[in-house]
Amino acid sequence: MIKSTVKPKWLKNTNKLILIISASFKIMSLLIFFTLGIVLSLVLRLVLLFTSKWFYIKINTKYILRPLSRYLLFLAGVKIKKTGDVDITNAIIVSNHWGYIDSLVLMALSPCIVISNVDVMQLPFIGKIMMLMGFVFVDRKNKRSIPIVLERAAIILNRTNLNIAFFPEGGTGDGYTLRKFKSSFFDLAFMAKKNIAPVVIQIETINNKTPTEDNINRVVYHNYSGSLFHHILNVIRLKSIEVSYHVLPQISYYEVYSKYLSRKKICKMAEEEISDFLNKNERY
Repeated sequence: MIKSTVKPKWLKNTNKLILIISASFKIMSLLIFFTLGIVLSLVLRLVLLFTSKWFYIKINTKYILRPLSRYLLFLAGVKIKKTGDVDITNAIIVSNHWGYIDSLVLMALSPCIVISNVDVMQLPFIGKIMMLMGFVFVDRKNKRSIPIVLERAAIILNRTNLNIAFFPEGGTGDGYTLRKFKSSFFDLAFMAKKNIAPVVIQIETINNKTPTEDNINRVVYHNYSGSLFHHILNVIRLKSIEVSYHVLPQISYYEVYSKYLSRKKICKMAEEEISDFLNKNERY
């Protein structure tokens, strides 16, 4: 007797209900922890009211933003697979970029301030809070503003011993290919006199399956026609996302200084390191 492979309607409805409940729980948990992080940051600012803002930024990044990033990733079902020594201290991190998850990964694995797009700063309430926390924002359309942004980033590097991260591609990629790097932000190496640490963040699995053209767009934020909120909901609906984190050999400031390397040369070196790694370790 041949058994039917068609699932009964009640089972399908039950599965849908489970997914809705699971997504709702994730959303509530994320909102609670996100709100808690904001409250703790504001309380810390009050406690450290009579200290320098750089000291507040250092303590807030290490003991609130970093754990908060870890919890948010955990609640969203994101697992991080680390390879080799991932410790980065007081350096300029440059990474490939395919969405907002990679920013959280950078902040979760090291005390790090990510240079963000000015569009984030303009978000009601959240933008103001992020400014208070020490985030640096850039308007890539206004090239005259870049030196001011880099000056602030250099001050943070030198006064807090945190890491500063930016995405040289200048926007999100499709999760497959690396876009050509823009060199303007590499002036930060000269201004801060710090090492450049190239990093690669790859999507390993989505719902325990190898990423494909069909499912990778549920994770990457590239040419997405809907709102950011709608895309976040799509990510939350996923059962699991696994990403890998690789720290490549650093470009030392000593090498930059002693070999009289230009901004464009440093940019090319970082781009080639990341590109070569991606080509040798294709996941999809």
